[in-house]
Amino acid sequence: MSFNISGSIPVLPPSAAVYLLLVSLPVLVISETTSSLAGHTVFKIVCSTAFACGPLLLKEWSPYDTLIIYGLVLSFIGDICLIPSGSEYYDSSSKPIETSKGGRKGATSLDAPKEVEISTSFKLGILAFAGAHIAYILAFLRNADEVSLSTLVITFAASMAAGKWLGAIYPGSTSTPWSNVLNLSIAGEMRPLVSVYATIISSMLAVATATTAPASSNWPRQRLLGAIMFVLSDLFVAAEAFGDSGVARGVKKATIRRNSVVKIAVGWGLYFWAQMILAGTLYV
Repeated sequence: MSFNISGSIPVLPPSAAVYLLLVSLPVLVISETTSSLAGHTVFKIVCSTAFACGPLLLKEWSPYDTLIIYGLVLSFIGDICLIPSGSEYYDSSSKPIETSKGGRKGATSLDAPKEVEISTSFKLGILAFAGAHIAYILAFLRNADEVSLSTLVITFAASMAAGKWLGAIYPGSTSTPWSNVLNLSIAGEMRPLVSVYATIISSMLAVATATTAPASSNWPRQRLLGAIMFVLSDLFVAAEAFGDSGVARGVKKATIRRNSVVKIAVGWGLYFWAQMILAGTLYV
């Protein structure tokens, strides 16, 4: 049975999955803000299991179901890849401090910024999420009553422009009100990789906006809601992995996490509930 209340909210996966996320997500946030790597690892996996387990247990998969499930599984894999290692997670006084996502090595408070050093797991995580978005794109196109080409083009162009403005696409060296607003520092081999990822997720948002789900759906715009939440959650990931939130200035990561509980809660909440909403489209 899907989790719904008289059609007043989006259809969600079975109640057990919803309750699992309701319990595990706050513990994940607490684990991250208290610098518990074990808690972060365990409860991130539990949260990811919550959105993936229900659809995988469906007895029959339509072509749309199959593509959405591919996206959920690839997202699950991406979550595993982005679990930080101990050396990336805890404070270190002898080495340049890295972000908890394992993506960027910054300079100490006394040194100039160094070249970005990207872990293999971080790259694999981005590739997994890119594959997830492609699966969602194909699913939305497969299960649509109509596609508005003008809406598709306008949404894609606006999303790409926003990505450039925020700094996700080849950001400038400095932040201004007109460019690189998030003050991201993406260098080396990550610049084209992140730009391609931004293009793919912009395409996912554009397709979700331009396609109309079958009229039989209780929430025909449910997948658009999930897509929007997913895009917003990625902004939090970008800001943490490449942003200048104090990490590159030598501020201890544990201190940053303790002072960022709201930011962490909102970022994780947007991501995991976006996945639950997209998973819920299988039960419409």
